Amino acid sequence: MRQLPQALTPASIAQRNLEESQQPQSFFDDFAKSVTLYRDDDIWVIDKPHGLLSVDGKELKVSLQSRLLKADPNVKLIHRLDMDTSGIIIFARHSEAQTHISKQFIERIPSKEYQALVWGTPPQQGEIDVPVRYDPPQKPKHIVDMNWDKRAYTKYETLHHELREGKAVSRVALHPVTGRSHQLRVHMLHIGHVMLGDPIYAQDVLGGQAFDLSPRLCLHAHKLRLKHPNTGVWMEWESPVPF
Repeated sequence: MRQLPQALTPASIAQRNLEESQQPQSFFDDFAKSVTLYRDDDIWVIDKPHGLLSVDGKELKVSLQSRLLKADPNVKLIHRLDMDTSGIIIFARHSEAQTHISKQFIERIPSKEYQALVWGTPPQQGEIDVPVRYDPPQKPKHIVDMNWDKRAYTKYETLHHELREGKAVSRVALHPVTGRSHQLRVHMLHIGHVMLGDPIYAQDVLGGQAFDLSPRLCLHAHKLRLKHPNTGVWMEWESPVPF
């Protein structure tokens, strides 16, 4: 069985923070260049690597945002991706752009598409409209709670089916209408199609078989479409799916 990554200890967190703080400026400049999909005076579109926090945690100070700030001290956060998720994330380069795009997200104007590999064979298409909330006793898990008052809504379509190590799996396109934490992961688990390699949700179902089928969470922010905050022109970006 695939082993979970070792939990970070206070000592290992301190070591990673120290190593990050000692990197030369060229490290952060090269990193920023390597992950950039698009950049202008207003926005910065990034292809986030798997396994990197979007923003600094309470203890671990190694994240996408902190690295970008080393290259551009004016960069502004708009939204986040889970540490285990890769793909497109957009930052603003000044406060006006941050406000404009944040309002777009609140009004659900942007179009987002994720791709995932999931266990089993889901229907050709479907909608999942069940609330998702954080569950403190199972930190960092989220759960479906039908009594929760915040809607979580996802549309999906199945792109194709395949076999992995003799197990039926499927590639799906996911279109989150709302943006709750862990929404896509919990929604697919809820309908019986947990994501491959998920270190939080896949190890406790199916005897860990879906967890073992991939060395990483198979969830990627594949496409993003929104209005440019300055010109008002619709823009779209696509990141190749790495699994």
